[in-house]
Amino acid sequence: MPKTEITKAALGSCLRELMAQKGLSQITIKDITTKCGVSRNAFYYHFRDKYDLIHWIFYSETLPVINTFSDPDRYLDGFVCLCKYMLENREFYMEVFHYVGQNSLSESLVESYFELMKIHILTVYAQIGYRLGEDELYILARLEAYAYVGIIMEWVKGGMHENYMIYFEKLKKVKTGLTFPLEPTEMTEYTVAKQEFDLRRKTI
Repeated sequence: MPKTEITKAALGSCLRELMAQKGLSQITIKDITTKCGVSRNAFYYHFRDKYDLIHWIFYSETLPVINTFSDPDRYLDGFVCLCKYMLENREFYMEVFHYVGQNSLSESLVESYFELMKIHILTVYAQIGYRLGEDELYILARLEAYAYVGIIMEWVKGGMHENYMIYFEKLKKVKTGLTFPLEPTEMTEYTVAKQEFDLRRKTI
């Protein structure tokens, strides 16, 4: 492992140990560097702040889990595995997700799911020969991203109960049971209606 990654891993480990003793808001950069035995300059060489370090911990640990399901059609499996990982690290993520301000993990997670959902939606619609406009893709992907992260945040606020699998499996069943995207006949009706709407809008 490169020296840079060793240092990052050590800082991450020290932060987790400190969080087992006190809240994230009470932990300073000095606390982390003192415990890790490195200078402040060494910390700032790798991370902007403690939240940046948290992001690194999260993505370095969860990307291998999520990437197991890189197939866009299996994104729900990736979502369930992500939540399973979070449950296994419940105390850490209960504390991490309490912070919802700028540079928060929840905010970053929305952006990650936004990119993931864009790929999924493009793939699904391409299968039926329909090309989405940029604005349509943006809206659909944004709605999906906020929905999934919203479910995670609701779960966290509720105490990250252990019977999460029942809830998430129901989510998976509902999502896979929905007709998405529209069937070809419905798509034709949708396309005609959209064309009529656009025409009326131009004549106003």
